[in-house]
Amino acid sequence: MSNLMIIPGNGASNKEWAEKARDYFADDFKSISVQYYDHWASGGELIDMEIELKKLTNTARSFSGDIAILAKSIGTVLFMLSIHSKTIAAERIGRCVFLGLPPEWARKNRFDIDAWSSDYSVPTTLIQNDHDPVASAEDIRREQAEGKFGSLDLIVCKGDDHSYEDFEEIREYLV
Repeated sequence: MSNLMIIPGNGASNKEWAEKARDYFADDFKSISVQYYDHWASGGELIDMEIELKKLTNTARSFSGDIAILAKSIGTVLFMLSIHSKTIAAERIGRCVFLGLPPEWARKNRFDIDAWSSDYSVPTTLIQNDHDPVASAEDIRREQAEGKFGSLDLIVCKGDDHSYEDFEEIREYLV
């Protein structure tokens, strides 16, 4: 059994999502960690990538064996940064599922997603809602046609939100 790292989205409401995911997948993994972002407690609006990268790296180092990743929204960007900066070794990742990749939002907030994803090599399933308001599946297809995010295997789901709470479907790709 591998370990699971849950890396949620930016907004504080993602704490509840992450805890639901943790509870749902509790029997599927040896241990599960949830990344609780500092800006949630301080009332800030935006993730501090430097602080959260250190925390994420320390969590990965605390696990022995393979690691599975479940990352949502800005969590996908943080995880790509961890691979790009080599703070987490790609070889340690057994399974990786991204939910709701937010490329334009990341760029708008000055997160260098294009550089961080340029050498991203972890085999990853990306589940994207066809009408996700942050980035639709068509937006992701267009980015992939431009040569970006090529290592992500896009799975399109019906949906017009950015919540990604169908854990039964997510399980198909994660476990």
